[in-house]
Amino acid sequence: MKNKTMLNRRDFLKIGGAGLAGAALLGVAGCGGGGGGSGSSGPKVTVGSKKFTEQILLGEMYAQAFEDKGYDVKRELNLGSEQVMDKALQDGTIDLYPEYTGTAYVAILGKPPESYPKTEKETYEQVAKFYKNRKDTPMQMLEPAPFENNYGIVMLTKTAEDMNIETLDDLAAKSGDLVFSSYSEFQNRSDGYDNMKQNYPKLDFKEIKIVNDLGIRYKALAENEADVGIGFTTDGQLASPKLKVIKDTKVIWPKYYPAPVVLQSFLDENPDAEKILNSVDQSLNAKTMRKLNGQVDLAQEDYADVARKHLKEAGVVKG
Repeated sequence: MKNKTMLNRRDFLKIGGAGLAGAALLGVAGCGGGGGGSGSSGPKVTVGSKKFTEQILLGEMYAQAFEDKGYDVKRELNLGSEQVMDKALQDGTIDLYPEYTGTAYVAILGKPPESYPKTEKETYEQVAKFYKNRKDTPMQMLEPAPFENNYGIVMLTKTAEDMNIETLDDLAAKSGDLVFSSYSEFQNRSDGYDNMKQNYPKLDFKEIKIVNDLGIRYKALAENEADVGIGFTTDGQLASPKLKVIKDTKVIWPKYYPAPVVLQSFLDENPDAEKILNSVDQSLNAKTMRKLNGQVDLAQEDYADVARKHLKEAGVVKG
């Protein structure tokens, strides 16, 4: 591995410290997910989420916003992949969950890379149309939050500067000397590694290590066990100037904006639900979401506490 850059202990904790925090988070979420309702006598709602920090935070914020309006909330957080979540919606296990527009386009609609829309608006419109016209179980994807959480190809800033790597074209040209820390889903999804290779054909890493824990992928960068890693652009770790997201100049991915996917039957029965969900999403932006993710993954704060503090400060909830 070339151009190794060793970090001190403080930098290591900032960049790679999400491994233990993530494990603790999953333990807490596992205990909470599927629990009973909040005890309110109001309308019932079951909120779900996928199995990573930002999803659990979004799901928890939705749940707390409903509780503030008197709903009897059941949490099914940390439930599974988008396919698991979609099935849970269809069979009535949950009433709603946060999804990303690009993920729905790729994994739920099953669209190939050559069809990826280039704009946020087009991505959302195609996905929203699919959900609304779904014959099996009508749903809606509501208005997205005003931030994107896309793939981020990440290097230590010093390593990237030493190797003059700014773009994915630069990275591809020098990839034969580099170790890439990836994860199973990215290697197998149509928008993942094969999509990168199709668009940047010189890409050919010396070694690819499969690491399914996001925090451990950052740890691998911090400890020079990998030169390049795959993360997400709202990861709390990326607030550190020690890390650099390599530019995708060809725009090879669709747009991944989070938005609630909600059963139409639930919306029909609860006309205030859309306003409640929108109030949460519109309180967020990329900088705020990165900070909230970092409070869980790096500062090891409880995700429910982080969600509550943000919602209070944003004026979404009163309690």
